[in-house]
Amino acid sequence: MKLLLILLFSISTMSASAQFHEQSGHIWAKSSFGQIDSANYQLYGVSAEWLIHRNIGLNYNLEFIHRNDKIWQLHSSAGSIVGPPLILFGLISAAGNGNDDGDFSLGGLGALLGVILLVAPDGVSGHIPVGYHWDISPYANVLGVDYMKNNNTDLHYLRYAMSYGVKTTYWNSNGFTLNVFTETRKVAGMGWGFGGGFGMGYAFGGTTGE
Repeated sequence: MKLLLILLFSISTMSASAQFHEQSGHIWAKSSFGQIDSANYQLYGVSAEWLIHRNIGLNYNLEFIHRNDKIWQLHSSAGSIVGPPLILFGLISAAGNGNDDGDFSLGGLGALLGVILLVAPDGVSGHIPVGYHWDISPYANVLGVDYMKNNNTDLHYLRYAMSYGVKTTYWNSNGFTLNVFTETRKVAGMGWGFGGGFGMGYAFGGTTGE
């Protein structure tokens, strides 16, 4: 915590030339800890956000969660799991049909659907500027999936996953950002988890739409 405060103070001495919501992209590495059921967890991940509006962003997450009850989880959007097999199936099907009449085949439709799912976000976030350097962002990630490994039973499985939280971000004129967040997480068949952490990243791109 002392290190985070020192970093925030150091960055606050730099001048800012653009507000965070004027950027179109944001990517950051993060770490957090918390509790799920009776187990403690540590999370390490990379998140990205595409700001489609000055107050709305689309969220993408890739996270590794290690629990002290010998269960680990790999979290991503559902589309990242479903999309690639659909694309592959669609391409194979289209090639097998060998259509030369220019019709859009079922295989082509499957491949297109796979691409759409692949780029689909994990969730959405809102952005509330509270100062020239600060931004508060409530978020809801409801299109996630966790690949899980239970080392107690040696079982692997996929389960639907979601998370809700609030993130506070500070940025400087060079685009570098610091954030802190608190969130609740849920995996199908398990209880709600509660935790919090911090991240460091970079905001980039042009001005977002009004």
